[in-house]
Amino acid sequence: MQWAAVANKDRRHIIVRTLGRLILPLLATCAALVIAQPVAAVAGPVPEKSSIDLAAAGVGFPYLPFVIAQSRGYFKQAGLNVEIGVFSGGAKALQAMLGGSADIVAGAYSNTITMAAKGQHLVSFVTLASCPGWVFGATRASHGKVRTYADLKGMRIGVSSPGSSFHMGVNYLLSRSGLKPGDVSIIGVGSSAGAIAAARSGQIDALMSNDPVATVLQDSGDLFTLAVMRDPAGTRATLGGDYPEASIYTTRDFATRYPNTVQAVTNAILAAERWMAHATPEQVAAAVPPQYALADKDVFARAYANMQRCISRDGLMTDAAAHTVRDVLAAFDPEIGKASIDLKATYDNRFVENADKH
Repeated sequence: MQWAAVANKDRRHIIVRTLGRLILPLLATCAALVIAQPVAAVAGPVPEKSSIDLAAAGVGFPYLPFVIAQSRGYFKQAGLNVEIGVFSGGAKALQAMLGGSADIVAGAYSNTITMAAKGQHLVSFVTLASCPGWVFGATRASHGKVRTYADLKGMRIGVSSPGSSFHMGVNYLLSRSGLKPGDVSIIGVGSSAGAIAAARSGQIDALMSNDPVATVLQDSGDLFTLAVMRDPAGTRATLGGDYPEASIYTTRDFATRYPNTVQAVTNAILAAERWMAHATPEQVAAAVPPQYALADKDVFARAYANMQRCISRDGLMTDAAAHTVRDVLAAFDPEIGKASIDLKATYDNRFVENADKH
């Protein structure tokens, strides 16, 4: 009887091991297929305006959700035809929308606050990145002279464009060492190939960038970091709290006139963020069209792994994060400090909250 019991037990172990060898690869294949296949954007009402123009401040990693929403077809699934124009910085993307050539902007949430201080009513409706992913450092030409922010006095600092969020970030870091914005020369170098060229050619002494540009320059020994905000912890240590850098925003008038269109954009972005939350860096790299990649796939994947924790997973803005952005701006801009700004009017979470209700 004991031998029979042992034999039965052995047979059961053999069966379990055999089933494991058969089933586990099947489960792994199914999981891979789930990632590989497009995830349908949340269904919603028919957009009032099905063809829209999006002005992008750049194609750095904080803006990847809109790139993924386009490349994986989430905008089309939401009933939208989105024409994307990429500008060399947030200030120019904002100008495009205010000038009437764009309907929405993929840019810095901080623009809604700076414009509110000027009486312009902009509203962020879905967050792309909950931290900026910024990397600030000295270039090869000047790193021997720069050890602290104070050492930057009189030097040339590259940003995507004057007035951009990159520029605002530089101003804040300078203020921590008692420097004023006018103590340095700000040079617009774009946020992609132009920034790399400017850093390597010695046109600038320091650079505010994000990935993949930062990873490319660090790998080649052309950027020596002073501040790294690639994750929530680094952002809190540098900026004093959570800092949502990138969002999709529009004018209050557009959001009021075309709520279904704004809802459709939100649904598509959330579908992209949910896919990205489960995709590997290599899968994200493969989903980015060549014109937006800025680096080969291997470098792109490694750079994305450096900052993927900044990508929003739920599209929401928090009141505390909005206050952090205002405090950073007020540290170097007295007009922001003096202005009476209703921060709750600069963002609207209702579209994100309504996404799963349709």
